[in-house]
Amino acid sequence: MSPAVLVGRIGAEDLIPDPRETALRLGCPADTVASADACLKELREAVLCRYAACRLPVSHPAEGMTDLGFGVLPSFDLVKNLGDCREAFLLAVTLGAGVDRLLLRLSHLSPARHFITDALASAMAEAACDMAEAAVKGSLSCRPRYSPGYGDLPLSVQEPLLARLDASRRIGVTLGDALLMSPSKSITAIIGILP
Repeated sequence: MSPAVLVGRIGAEDLIPDPRETALRLGCPADTVASADACLKELREAVLCRYAACRLPVSHPAEGMTDLGFGVLPSFDLVKNLGDCREAFLLAVTLGAGVDRLLLRLSHLSPARHFITDALASAMAEAACDMAEAAVKGSLSCRPRYSPGYGDLPLSVQEPLLARLDASRRIGVTLGDALLMSPSKSITAIIGILP
């Protein structure tokens, strides 16, 4: 019997984009981010944040390989990140399709508002991932999350990871031919649980 998938929601009002993360994405000083309040208000109205996670056993069948039960993942960096973890969480988080629709609309109406809202949405997606990770791991000590596309972990890992979480049905996250997720403000990660 495969481990159950936990599904949850995070209220848009609870998602606070880190001002430093937002400023970094905007390429401006952190104290100027406050002027983005109108964009943030509009973004919050578009967000439907959901996540899916499950806890899986970890093994390393060969050098540079990690088996999480849904396939063997080729990555020396992931092996190093997981260290001596015997279990890990799979996590997928999304801000929802409403954010993509908002960004598309803004791209036609106002390049400046689009740029600011896109940066805010990226920072908000990171905040959502932090909150979902905290909800999933509870009091467990874990390694830093590691996502497909980091280091030598290929983006192709997205497909079996999302399939294992049944992310398309559970939280509406799909994968395109170029291995990019839709909705675009979505994040997947593997989080090693420390022994």
